[in-house]
Amino acid sequence: MGTDPHLELGETLPRFLAHWLAASFGYFLMVLLPLIASWPNLPDAAWPAWWRLLVSASLISLLAAIINANLPVTPRELIKSVALGFALNATIVVLRAG
Repeated sequence: MGTDPHLELGETLPRFLAHWLAASFGYFLMVLLPLIASWPNLPDAAWPAWWRLLVSASLISLLAAIINANLPVTPRELIKSVALGFALNATIVVLRAG
């Protein structure tokens, strides 16, 4: 057909990993943006443990990658994966608070 093979990876591991990495990035944004926003006033900031953040981002982003694994790897679809990772983290924060 007329599609670019670099944009369509097929339902393979590289496509899954691309969406998983994008969703993990979105998950990290939810955690790190508040810290970056208050960067000048961080004398005793409570940084999350790196291993806990990495493990939770990896596990939660698996759901986002499974949902988006059938999408092509284009900037638009990767932004959707980043947003889904961000939204999943926000949902977890709201559920813990309530």
